[in-house]
Amino acid sequence: MNFKSLLLGSAAAIVLAGGAQAADLTVAEPVDYVKVCDAFGAGYFYSPGTDTCIKVGGYVEFGTSFGGGDFGGLNSNNNHWGNFYTEVSMQLTASSVTEYGNLTGFIDMRAKTGNKTGTGQDFADLVNTDEKTAYVDSAYLELGPIKAGYFTSLFDFGRGYDDTGMFGSDSTTDHIQLTYAVNGFGLALSIEDQRDRSSVGYWEDALGNEYGNKNIPDIIAAVTYSSGIFSAKVAGAYTNSAASLTYDDSDNLIGAEGKAGWAIGGGLEIALDNVSAGDRFFVSAAYGDNANSFTGISGGTSVIGGLGLDENLFSAATGTSWSALASYKHVWTPQLWSSLSGGYASFDGSDGFDGVKVDAWRVGFNTAYTPVKGLDLVADVFYTDVDLKDTDVKGDSWTANLFLKRSW
Repeated sequence: MNFKSLLLGSAAAIVLAGGAQAADLTVAEPVDYVKVCDAFGAGYFYSPGTDTCIKVGGYVEFGTSFGGGDFGGLNSNNNHWGNFYTEVSMQLTASSVTEYGNLTGFIDMRAKTGNKTGTGQDFADLVNTDEKTAYVDSAYLELGPIKAGYFTSLFDFGRGYDDTGMFGSDSTTDHIQLTYAVNGFGLALSIEDQRDRSSVGYWEDALGNEYGNKNIPDIIAAVTYSSGIFSAKVAGAYTNSAASLTYDDSDNLIGAEGKAGWAIGGGLEIALDNVSAGDRFFVSAAYGDNANSFTGISGGTSVIGGLGLDENLFSAATGTSWSALASYKHVWTPQLWSSLSGGYASFDGSDGFDGVKVDAWRVGFNTAYTPVKGLDLVADVFYTDVDLKDTDVKGDSWTANLFLKRSW
């Protein structure tokens, strides 16, 4: 064997050995990169390996409030500053296209520290001030025209552009809603849990006596219209959240007879882009009979809650009430806008609630600045006056809220 043959044989052996080793190597799978989904708007991406589009959102907000007066936890001897709080929100939306329409699931989980005195505080705020636990702010599933879960009541119209909001219905309820839209018109019907509006409910005492209403859900219908610069909504509600209460001479409750009620309201928004791009004007009004949470006497940023009175009691109070508000938003620059709002609310319990009458009004001014996309600096100032007629229960206050908010 000459040197040339030896060299060729060695080369062949090396090639064969290398081929055998290459055959033993694991072949890498193709990478399934995240893809943008534009079927449902900006910010969605496909969940790898599925046809479901995912959107992640949320915010972190830090704020403080200060003020003075004798309404909403304030008093003239204790003008305060130092109610710092931090609130976080994690939002997740999952949507896909089906033969029955778009299928969507949404959840907004929140947690809060501190105490938001002066801006309205619901039970979830109170619990989380101490426990620092997360809670569901809203969550729902939607398939075509059907939407079910815990989200804003169909009756609600919004409470202006002021961050605090004027008096009016501001309730998140467990309900199922059916919507139909055509040519700018929308028709909607919902069945809602009246307990989310602090209904007195139904109960029995140890002797078997029955009290309150029969826990019948609220039934709400609405018509909406949107075309050009106009957007409008009219809603009506049938409710069983009220009860006529009876007390003995020692102020002990001895009877509670459930009462049906109803409410009607409407809202109108006008786009004023011809004045300045982004300018808006909004008005709304509502009237209720045995339906106080629908007019803002109780529930949400309510009249009664600010006085520290029993929210559930006034939600169940029999009588008539009404509220109205107007709000204007002006955009100075794409990064700066302000709003001015005013509202009034009234309750008359002369036909069933011990002759109690309530008058309340509020004005508010709001300015927001966005120095960079996703960051808002907001200052919110408002004045409130509440008077329970023919009693010593009355009060007024001014409060300012300042906060930073990073949204994504």
